[in-house]
Amino acid sequence: PAVEDEGAEESVEFDLSSALMSGTLARLNKKIKDFEDGFWVLSCKGSEGHAAGVKIGFAYKLESFDSKRDAAAHAEPTDSLFLQGATVKFVQGTVFKVQTTNELNKKGTTSMMSTNTEREAAEWLAAMELVPDVAVDWVGKDGVELARA
Repeated sequence: PAVEDEGAEESVEFDLSSALMSGTLARLNKKIKDFEDGFWVLSCKGSEGHAAGVKIGFAYKLESFDSKRDAAAHAEPTDSLFLQGATVKFVQGTVFKVQTTNELNKKGTTSMMSTNTEREAAEWLAAMELVPDVAVDWVGKDGVELARA
């Protein structure tokens, strides 16, 4: 019989019932000026309590985990962004940016994200379009529109 590699990410079953999208994204770390990989999950979370002094019952969040295994185990995310009022813009190639507001986040942030392929970038933008109050711009800085998946 085949032996399952405990470290293999592919063997993890991730419950996608509440996730609009999940997968590997690289986020630009501005301090080191390089992209760092993480496993990201876009989902609607319930019973969030308080965020930035505002009581909320649910919110759409983009959360980062060290691995798919951590996400599946419902580990504490390494980072999370509330997407209420966010702007998502295709930049070029496999890169897009997520600009959040301080409405539910402690402060508004701009995160540069990168995928492995343009198709994956299009899938993330399409998922972001499903989030209420999020504006998605498919036209890059060079005027070229990203092909939809």
